[in-house]
Amino acid sequence: MKRSVLITGILFVILNGSLGQGIIIDEPKMLFNNEQTLGAFLNSNGFGADFRYARFIDARNDRIFDAAFNYIKHPKEYQSVVTYEFYTERFVYGKKNLFWEIQGQIGNQHELFRKYDFSSISIRLNYTGGFSIGFLKPIYYDIITYNSTGGVDSTSILKFDPSIHLYNYGGKASFTYGLSETKIIPGVTVKVGFSFEYSEKEPVVHALDAGLGITVYPKNIEIMDTDVNHYLFFKMYVGYRFGTMIDISEAASARSKKQRRKELREAMKDAQIPLL
Repeated sequence: MKRSVLITGILFVILNGSLGQGIIIDEPKMLFNNEQTLGAFLNSNGFGADFRYARFIDARNDRIFDAAFNYIKHPKEYQSVVTYEFYTERFVYGKKNLFWEIQGQIGNQHELFRKYDFSSISIRLNYTGGFSIGFLKPIYYDIITYNSTGGVDSTSILKFDPSIHLYNYGGKASFTYGLSETKIIPGVTVKVGFSFEYSEKEPVVHALDAGLGITVYPKNIEIMDTDVNHYLFFKMYVGYRFGTMIDISEAASARSKKQRRKELREAMKDAQIPLL
């Protein structure tokens, strides 16, 4: 709930800030361009990142191709802490499996409001759909057995099982345990959102993204040891996106690849972001 409230607040700030005005842009604009960007996101049920390639259709429309990674959390996850003499371990009591997904989506991007001055924002609507491949990996825990004097008698590495061990969890074991038992679960996904692009440099993309997404799997995904697990995942998301525009005009094509790369590097250096 706190995460959803935070995301809603960020959405309000983005929308409120989109009305700013400033100095009118009088420098030449790229009329024909593709884009490639990276994004990092905070989701209401986890976090994620993606790579997007936007292919020019016309002055206001692009065909977009997204490849994304998302880590999914269960809404009932709460951190537990185990304290030892010299250190502490954190883990989620009752969590049986880690779940993450890789998604591929295709869709369109439509520019609703164009940026006409340096301090204003270009607002774009984007909608995509595609496939999702979920990975469900069991979690192993360090289980501690104590002797009659309270000392550690032995340790073992086992899956979560409250019927055997209620209070003797020593934290999570290495991530490598259970990798061979990972299950692959296919699904479908759709997403709709807005991109608020605010860069002051023409070849550079700086944007804040916000929107909604739904992913559906053929069965419940057992993340926690509870009867309340889901096959449908709804998320709100906000994120930051950065990247570059690629001039595909005839004039740009006439320049050498070395010259175009030099121009792009200079623009990216001015904007202080890495070249994709």
